[in-house]
Amino acid sequence: MKQKKIDPSVIKKIAGIKNLYLVLDYDGTLTPIVSQPSQAKLTSGMRTTLKILSGMPGIKIAILSGRSLNDVEKLVGLDSFDYVGNHGLERKIQSVVSLDPYAVKFREFISRFTEELKRSLKDIPRVLVEDKTYSLSAHYRNVASKNIAIARRIFEKAWENFSAKIFFRIKPGKKVWEVRPAYGCSDKGGALGLLSGWVSKTKRKGLTLVYVGDDVTDEDAFKALKKSDFSIRVGYSSRTAARYWLRSPAEVAVFLKRLIEARERIFPDNAQR
Repeated sequence: MKQKKIDPSVIKKIAGIKNLYLVLDYDGTLTPIVSQPSQAKLTSGMRTTLKILSGMPGIKIAILSGRSLNDVEKLVGLDSFDYVGNHGLERKIQSVVSLDPYAVKFREFISRFTEELKRSLKDIPRVLVEDKTYSLSAHYRNVASKNIAIARRIFEKAWENFSAKIFFRIKPGKKVWEVRPAYGCSDKGGALGLLSGWVSKTKRKGLTLVYVGDDVTDEDAFKALKKSDFSIRVGYSSRTAARYWLRSPAEVAVFLKRLIEARERIFPDNAQR
């Protein structure tokens, strides 16, 4: 799909939507991609912007991440938000916490495969194998270029020998291999449908979604949106289902601030004092 850069006319259109559900990825969207996942901290400015947005009438915000629910909720730290972790396996929507049944069923297999991968990849410097309880991530962002192909072969061999692989799937991301259950709600497209369905039934009718993400894993969410919704990719790509794009997390921050300003002009009676 040919993408259009977000401009003032698009911001005005989004700001004028009465019931808006803003769903945001975390890494690479609200924060820059960093060498260690634990270092991806939300700036105080971004947190303030998100807090102002969430306090505006007619706006609901959710964070949809590949991180564990506990991890992403702690990093954002705003109680009024909905949170979905592990690409949909864990969720906290309208303050109700739930787990995908398959996530619980296959948890032990994830633990075993994490340990196997750590053993298999121990001689490859700077590989990070992350057990997210219900899924796992093998990060190779910091691996030397000459060792990436070796790490891939080791990963693929471990996968071939994984006795429970029939229950799982591999999903590549930015410098990471994700292993998730092949069943249940384990991609962002399914998670987005779950979020919008729940909120529409319990709170608002005529809901319009805006989804912002930067990774291959966000393509499932872009594809799940209706024509009346807004899909925004962080970083231009000619091979994406997103209709719009922003250059970087810094531009995401500017976009969100402009959204606040435009909404205050359109709905002056609802502007925060």
